[in-house]
Amino acid sequence: MSVKTSIWAAAVGALAFAAGAVQAQPTLPETVPVGGSPNKADTTGFGAVAYAYKIGRYEVTNAEFCAFLNAVNKTNTHKLYDARMAGEYGGITRSGDSGSYTFAVKDGWGKKPMNYVTWETAVRYTNWLTNGQGKGDTETGSYKINDGKVTVPDHAKLAAGKETRWVLPTEDEWYKAAYYDPNKKGGAGYWNYPAKSDSAPDTNINTNAPSDVGSHAKAVSPYGTYDQGGNMWEYNESRKGGKVGLRGGSFYINDNESYLRSGTRYDVLSAKWPNYGFRVAALGGAAAK
Repeated sequence: MSVKTSIWAAAVGALAFAAGAVQAQPTLPETVPVGGSPNKADTTGFGAVAYAYKIGRYEVTNAEFCAFLNAVNKTNTHKLYDARMAGEYGGITRSGDSGSYTFAVKDGWGKKPMNYVTWETAVRYTNWLTNGQGKGDTETGSYKINDGKVTVPDHAKLAAGKETRWVLPTEDEWYKAAYYDPNKKGGAGYWNYPAKSDSAPDTNINTNAPSDVGSHAKAVSPYGTYDQGGNMWEYNESRKGGKVGLRGGSFYINDNESYLRSGTRYDVLSAKWPNYGFRVAALGGAAAK
């Protein structure tokens, strides 16, 4: 292949990815480091984390999740795909028959956050990342899933390990990344909103349409995360009485700026909604540096 042909092929590939109309290739979510200096919780009781970790800069996107589906979901055994993902608010289509399903990202939806997933699906995605992607297992890894029961790991122990393990962030990990500022003027502390601010930031709230992750450049946390306020409500690892933790507010109708505040949290049933998504965290190994 000539140099000119190679350049042309690369350009075509880049354009195809930008359009979002190709099957996404596996790639690790981009993360940002959150330092390991111990910090106290704020008045809400959340945010104290004594170890270093990394957390997703963005919510998991349709492109990233589509690669997961193509790798492990030929039969949809664990109901990882929902037909509504191909609808108004979703970004992934499915073709073929059970046993040979293939998935593709809708045009223009590759960088938008994925949705219509349960908490358990989010956990399976992190297991897949931990197991090297590709044909990696979804039922073991950071979490053990057996007969519908999920065993949650000790994050502090994983953070001290030599191998990088992917997880759903605990509520404290999620909270620290969103609201804690080690360089806050007057001394380290917490902001009311996940954008280094005590007033509501410009973000995707109540627009009735998901936006590309990171679109709201000014709504960035002290650690460099985007969309921890708005775009999608995000699952965290918290579980109480059969319900799971949710934070952040979303694009969906009737959501408002109060949902972005540090004091707003919910325990909800694990369910597939157009405005529920998640981001991941990494513990141990390179994540601890």
